[in-house]
Amino acid sequence: FTTVNLKLSSGAKLPDIMLFGYNLEIANTFVGADRIMKLNDVFESSKLKNIPAIDSRVKDYIRDSSGNMWYIPGWYAMEYDEPWGGWTVDAWYARTDLMEKAGITKADLATIDGLENALREFAKLKDDNGNAIIPLSFPLAKDQERAILATFGVDMAKGSNNMPAVMEKNGEFVFSYDNPDFKKAYQWMNKMYREGLIDMEVTTMQQERFNEKIKTGQVAMFTTDIWTSNCFSNAYADDSPSFKFDAIQSPTVPGTAKGYTSLVDPNPQHMVFINKDTKSLNAVLKFLEWANEPEPIRQHEMNEGPIGTTWHFTDGEYWSFEKEYGELRDSGDGQLVDSCTPQLYMFTSYSNKWYPWFMKDRNEVPMGDLLVQKYCQVVGNEIVNHRAITNKDKVKIEADSVVGENIESLDAVVDEYAAKMIMAESDEKFESYYSEFFKQMDLRASWDEMKATWLEAYNAQYGA
Repeated sequence: FTTVNLKLSSGAKLPDIMLFGYNLEIANTFVGADRIMKLNDVFESSKLKNIPAIDSRVKDYIRDSSGNMWYIPGWYAMEYDEPWGGWTVDAWYARTDLMEKAGITKADLATIDGLENALREFAKLKDDNGNAIIPLSFPLAKDQERAILATFGVDMAKGSNNMPAVMEKNGEFVFSYDNPDFKKAYQWMNKMYREGLIDMEVTTMQQERFNEKIKTGQVAMFTTDIWTSNCFSNAYADDSPSFKFDAIQSPTVPGTAKGYTSLVDPNPQHMVFINKDTKSLNAVLKFLEWANEPEPIRQHEMNEGPIGTTWHFTDGEYWSFEKEYGELRDSGDGQLVDSCTPQLYMFTSYSNKWYPWFMKDRNEVPMGDLLVQKYCQVVGNEIVNHRAITNKDKVKIEADSVVGENIESLDAVVDEYAAKMIMAESDEKFESYYSEFFKQMDLRASWDEMKATWLEAYNAQYGA
């Protein structure tokens, strides 16, 4: 931002095309300096095909308060209502070798009752050192119980203002902590904990300790994401017990609709500005037309070059780098990678139908990366624990508001009482902690006032 201001204030010559991450401050600065083209006519041009055909909701997103458009969107979802969620690897994971040993099938894990029974069967097994297998584990400190909460119908997909996720129930907004299903989820976790089916260290366990349990084969099932567990590390031997984990669909809970662990924003993450003084407008528009053609491989061509230059298809939709280029590109050495193409995928859009990282020739991918690739695709496209962003997630709230002042205190209360509810030694004690939870949210984090502030902001920004 400072560099942009310096260039503009000095009257420096600007390039024909300028690519930035989404930042309205930069856009407003360019507009105020009168150095970029207004693109309304471009989006309506009958001489162009791809740019005018961009989803109307993306175009609405980039309009300013006067209805003008000043940049071409970059890195947005082709399928706006079903955006690709390939990095959202939140799910339940179960070890297939232990399932086989215990006589458990995926069908047995399809309901919450079936999953409970499976945990009881896992508890009868021993690891290679003769120690009892831990049926279900997760580090609470990393919010890894969110897949369980989503299973019980709670939306856990926080929006941009860090307020808890909000759902609409019976025509009213309900935040995750106020959702009755939130209580049911922790009641279930408490029940499993008291039966010894959830890791006894779950409320205090650090990530390193959790990783070690996964790596050494002590755990039968875990939630939520594979990044926290580090289960598919290339540093492990190919026969590591970590590599035997398989993502499963969230079990159904009677009378409850599935919730979500995370959200995906289909709107543009980058902005492509055109210099108002460009002498090469035809060439610029021709390039941007090509970049915005709704072809899934376009992002790969933008990043690595056209087919046959640095890469080629090997088997159906799978691809491979040309040998010498691939040695540089996959070297892991920053300087060598920088000597390759500029990697400007941000000019394009992305699709849930074909994504380059998932479609690399699997004969060239190490075991750990292969499994990450596989389960990113499975969770993102088949299990689908994510949802598209909505207006409820985009409410703008001032940093110095009651929300900004209390969000850390609220998180601290939630962390404290989530642990207490899981470890409660009786139903009566659970109810006591649950009741105290709400009192403490109000006392220590002004919870009711936070919600009122959010609702006021929502109505001002998106209300009828």
